[in-house]
Amino acid sequence: MNSSQDTVVLAAGAVVWRRRTGGTKGALEVLLVHRPRYDDWSFPKGKADVGERVAETAVRELEEETGQRVRLGVPLDVVGYVVNGGHKRVSYWSAKVVGREQPFVPNDEVDEIAWVSPKAAQAMLSHETDRRVLDRFVDAAIDRSHKTRTLVVVRHGKAVQRDDFVGDDLDRPLTDVGREQALGLRGALAAYGVRHVVSSPALRCTQTVEPYADTLGTFLEVDERLGEETTSGQVGRSVDALLERRKPTVVCTHRPTLPLLWAALGVDGPRMSPGAALVVHHRKGRVVAVEELA
Repeated sequence: MNSSQDTVVLAAGAVVWRRRTGGTKGALEVLLVHRPRYDDWSFPKGKADVGERVAETAVRELEEETGQRVRLGVPLDVVGYVVNGGHKRVSYWSAKVVGREQPFVPNDEVDEIAWVSPKAAQAMLSHETDRRVLDRFVDAAIDRSHKTRTLVVVRHGKAVQRDDFVGDDLDRPLTDVGREQALGLRGALAAYGVRHVVSSPALRCTQTVEPYADTLGTFLEVDERLGEETTSGQVGRSVDALLERRKPTVVCTHRPTLPLLWAALGVDGPRMSPGAALVVHHRKGRVVAVEELA
C-alpha cells in the first residue's frame, strides 16, 4: 500500500512573455503574480483537475488567476517538491497572450500582477524553483526558441479492427473508445492555440480531429500524402508545407506513416498508441523541442 508521501499532485503553470510597448520599446517582459495567501511573487500556476491534461491546466489556471487567455509554446521545466500529503510536480511552459491583454481583476488567489524584465523578475520571485524556471526561459530567449511555431502530430484514435470491417479500408471508422479519445484531444489542442486542422483522407483520421475542427468552426483539410499508402518523398513535401504555416497546426495520420514523418522532421519520435500526440515546436524549419501530450 502506498503511503501519503507517494501521492503525486500534478500542477502546471507558464512564463507568459511579451515585448514592452513603452519605455525601452521591444524589451522582453514576463508576467508575475502576487498571492496574498502566501505573500509571495511567483509565476501563475495551479493544480490539475481530475482527468485534465496538464497543458490544459496551465492555460486554465493562468486565465483564472490573471484574466489572460494564453497559448503554450516550448516546455521549460518540470519542478518537483514535497508538500503536505505527498509530492507536487509542476510543469511549466513559455506562453503568449492570445488576442488583446485583458484588464486584471483581483481575485481570491491573486491580488496583484506585474509585467517586469527577466532581471527584475529574478529579484522579485520568492522561490528558488521559480528562479530556476526563469533561467530556462532566459536560455530559450537567448536563442529565440521561446518564439516558435507549433505542429501537433496525432495518431488516429482506436479504430474498428480491419478483420471486423467490410468495405474500403479508407471508410473504417473509430470505435466508441476512439471517439472518446477524439473528444479528449480538444482541450489540449486549444491549449496550444491550434488553428489549422489537417488529416489523412482515412475516415478514422478525419474523425479523430473533426471534433476539434468543429469547435473552431473551421474546415478540415485533407492531405493524401499523409495516408498509409504513401512514400517518404510525399511525406517530406507535406512536412515542408506544414512547417511553413505560421499558425499552430494539428495533423492526424497513421502508425505506419509516423516513422516517415519523424524522419522528415528530423526527430526521434516515439511509438505512439492510438489517440496519442506529439507536440513539435519549431522555428524557421528547425525543430527546437518536442513533448508528448500528457
